[in-house]
Amino acid sequence: MFDIGFSELVAIGLIALIILGPKRLPEVARTAGRWMGKLRRFITEVKQDLDREIQHEELIELRKLKQELSDTRHLMENASGELVRDFSKLASESDPTTYPKEPAAKAASGTATSAALAKRARSRSDDKTPSGTKHGRKRKSKRR
Repeated sequence: MFDIGFSELVAIGLIALIILGPKRLPEVARTAGRWMGKLRRFITEVKQDLDREIQHEELIELRKLKQELSDTRHLMENASGELVRDFSKLASESDPTTYPKEPAAKAASGTATSAALAKRARSRSDDKTPSGTKHGRKRKSKRR
């Protein structure tokens, strides 16, 4: 704390012995020791109080953060629930396996368009690589 070495303490003790005398020196040393103990306890209590206050403030901040996260989680759950309901509603309204009926006026051109779409879908399914190939080439088996 004060960086006082052993030699300085011996010098202070000798000066105190000369000034106070041998009768009063032990009494003064006990009193000084008591004051130092009280000072250390006071400093320790102040540190503990400060730590408790800081911890209490951090606890309050963490509780606020937890509440905000909980609110955000509930908001996200509600939003995702609404999205799922909306998507399922849209899916039920338009069945992807059936196409909307075309008017009679477009029937001639629609038939050609439907045939072209069907041909394109078939060609895409044929483009898929068979199992055992990688990027259109046969895989070489590794020998061990």
